[in-house]
Amino acid sequence: MASSELTKTLHDHLVQGKRGLEKALEILLQSSTDVEEALATLFSFETKQRRVSQDVMLTFIESLPQAEWIIAACGLMLQETDSWCSWAVAIILRKLMANLTGTALLQAEICWIQCLSFTDRAIACSAPVKISSAIEGNALYVAGDGYNYDSNNRSPFCWKGDWTFDKKKEIWRFIPAPTGASDFYIVSAYAEGYLYASSVPVADSDGYLQKRVLVRRGASFSDPCGIWRLVKLEGDRCALYNVNQDVFLSSPPEAADGYRRDVVTSPFHPLDEKRSEYREWKITAATVPLMEMGLHEFFKREYEKAVETFSKVLSKDTIFSADRKKAIHYRLMANWMLKNEDYAKQDIALLSDLDWSPSYFYCVLRHGKLVDEDTALLEQLPVKSP
Repeated sequence: MASSELTKTLHDHLVQGKRGLEKALEILLQSSTDVEEALATLFSFETKQRRVSQDVMLTFIESLPQAEWIIAACGLMLQETDSWCSWAVAIILRKLMANLTGTALLQAEICWIQCLSFTDRAIACSAPVKISSAIEGNALYVAGDGYNYDSNNRSPFCWKGDWTFDKKKEIWRFIPAPTGASDFYIVSAYAEGYLYASSVPVADSDGYLQKRVLVRRGASFSDPCGIWRLVKLEGDRCALYNVNQDVFLSSPPEAADGYRRDVVTSPFHPLDEKRSEYREWKITAATVPLMEMGLHEFFKREYEKAVETFSKVLSKDTIFSADRKKAIHYRLMANWMLKNEDYAKQDIALLSDLDWSPSYFYCVLRHGKLVDEDTALLEQLPVKSP
């Protein structure tokens, strides 16, 4: 089957949704001599068509039988962030990485670091994040007991002014919901409960419809009012849409009580420049593991910082053997890029003492993972190449 015909056939089946998934996969595996090239052509075609739903495409990618194909597909999707939600792709990649070793794991880790932001990675891992209003960057947090709505519900607010760390009140986690790839429960680390859209009305100075948002403590994830769809907006802003009630998480700028801005739900108001900003938010990773930071610095070519960060990883009292080897190897390469040959050779000796050769690292990295200048330097590294 010709490439163009294969692309159109695959696309036609995927447009059918779940009904066409199995047939699309069967045709891809039977008709393509180069699956990665076929996937690249398919994504290029879909970028122009925009007819396949994100959930269907992600299910299709996740069903590919070889890890290398899934990694390649994730990389292709992450090049087109206007077409696909990066955090949804990140979840697929994270689940894959949990079951990989060796070369495939290294390839997935490089895609994870090079193609995703700290925030995308935190969301995909349900790691701690901070959520702030687009208005003055005010932090979304859960108030203490004195502001409880009732015995079962705590009250969230946005804090006007600079936020000071307070018992993790401003820390949240995004827990994937079963309803879609961009749907989440938003859980408070402080209250151990989830944010949900209540039916309690809240007065609005202009007479618009608003309802209170609450944090239900100690409850299981069963209430559809607690599912929020993460919607990408321009730049680093996003919106949180409650599908169950067709409303957005919103926070009017006026303080309702001292430094506290109310957090409410409100329907979308087209062409209302005032209320549009009320529903805009920014999500940032609350913490970044040292290994992740070191890899970020390495692939950003911030080699001096990377050497320092990997040295911190290696100075820990407790470190898994695989992490130790990985940190030594990346520090070795960072030192080599800085032309610190003596330090690089010390790390080569450390790897030798651990009876572990970095040759497959070397092989993967020299094939399109680094800029040409650094690839040329890597070619001169005195380690055995496979």
